[in-house]
Amino acid sequence: MSLPVTTVQRRSDIATTGWAGITARVAWTLVSNGVKVTPAVLRDARDHVLYHLNPCSLLPHAEDQAGVLTERFVRRAKGKHTEEEWPQDGAMQLSPRWRQALDHSLSPLTEAIFRQHYADGRPLEQLEKMFQVDRIALEGSRGGLREVIRQAALSDDVPLETWSPKRIDRLLCRLAAFSLGPCPPLSRLMAGSEREHQRTCARCDRTLRLLRAGVLSEGDLLPPGLETRPQHRAHVMAVHFHPDARHCRKKLMAETDLATFPVDDDLLLVDYSRPEEARGLLILAAEVASPHRDHLRSAVLEGPGRWSRYGLIGPLVALARDAVQSRTWATLDEHGELPEPLATPPPARRWWAAAAALAVVTLLAASSVQNAPAATAVHPAQADFTRARGGYWVGFDLPETALLTVIRAEGSDLAVVHASELAADKIHFAVGDGSYLLHTMGDGVLLVSSATPVPDLPTLLSAAEGTSNPLLDLAHRIEARVPDADIHLQQLP
Repeated sequence: MSLPVTTVQRRSDIATTGWAGITARVAWTLVSNGVKVTPAVLRDARDHVLYHLNPCSLLPHAEDQAGVLTERFVRRAKGKHTEEEWPQDGAMQLSPRWRQALDHSLSPLTEAIFRQHYADGRPLEQLEKMFQVDRIALEGSRGGLREVIRQAALSDDVPLETWSPKRIDRLLCRLAAFSLGPCPPLSRLMAGSEREHQRTCARCDRTLRLLRAGVLSEGDLLPPGLETRPQHRAHVMAVHFHPDARHCRKKLMAETDLATFPVDDDLLLVDYSRPEEARGLLILAAEVASPHRDHLRSAVLEGPGRWSRYGLIGPLVALARDAVQSRTWATLDEHGELPEPLATPPPARRWWAAAAALAVVTLLAASSVQNAPAATAVHPAQADFTRARGGYWVGFDLPETALLTVIRAEGSDLAVVHASELAADKIHFAVGDGSYLLHTMGDGVLLVSSATPVPDLPTLLSAAEGTSNPLLDLAHRIEARVPDADIHLQQLP
């Protein structure tokens, strides 16, 4: 799924003409949500907004959407996966008549509530102390504002009778920041010659307060040139998890170096700039049934956006759910169905260690199995080898006090995969059910369970590499040096 590139005349793009107002709204919303405004955060949040805005939007509507979109940016950046209340309200365009109706209805008390409670977010408890007004009077005035907006909306055939007070209050917060303009130049505002306008205009009031607090500088309010609208495009794979498989999402994220971004509690966006790795991740998950193929489906999207330290920014985040829900389970978008689980899948989850680096599935028949556990092994082990993805899955079980040594062979070269110094250091391969699992590349693998570390292991490797069958020779050398070790070997003919 690809979004078209929109070409517009630069002079009419709200990204340029409304730069200052949009920047101020983004910064104000960040501060209101407890976010420290740094240049990087401001840039990412503003780009997220600009990716969404229609170039032909009017400034009051663009600012309103900037507030809605920035709140969602913060929500997702903080990893809040609970469902947003009334998400559909954010797309409802505010009417200037609603704001005018409110302005015409304001008394001194309702104006204080409108500007300080709804616009600035101060709680009624604070206003009660500030103005020495009874709480009942404040609640009554707030109820009056709610009724004004209900009636104003009804005149535009937008019935709000069934809306709860909390939902109406969210709408009033947006209207309290809705500035129709026109506004005087910033220089006159900063000189203090437009105080009456500042008192009634949320745009100018907030901009001045952000400047005086050092949150913004005057330079932040100047567009950086003609190319104000971000031009990056992103290629993304959206992965949807069945309710029974949602617990697998964190595991998938942790075991790939591709950029990922969780959305809600059942969706994961994966950077698709390296398609083979992204697809390989899901293929591998299906092969080991973690989660099962029937609990996964994916869709590939391309459109305006970019990856940032806060995840994916741009409209693809909102479009991903609709795209993936149109797919059937067990499908890998653009590449058909996900594979069935392996006939004898490894027993656990350490398969993720190789997920990002491995691409093509190759299952070869195992041969030359040579398991020769010593009769006097102090720490006997059980090991199963599955040839796949250019190497081996090694599922094994051994006592907690055993030391683990794993050697892989690539032709005549031998390399140490793991050599325990302490019994506890094999925890990296633990599954959680008492067994272990690892993946290693190569055409052969040797697993040793012993009570003590294998002595002079580098010397033994060097000596074995000069033989006709290095891995088998190494097994014999270790057996001679550690008679009570349990040795398991698997290699191609």
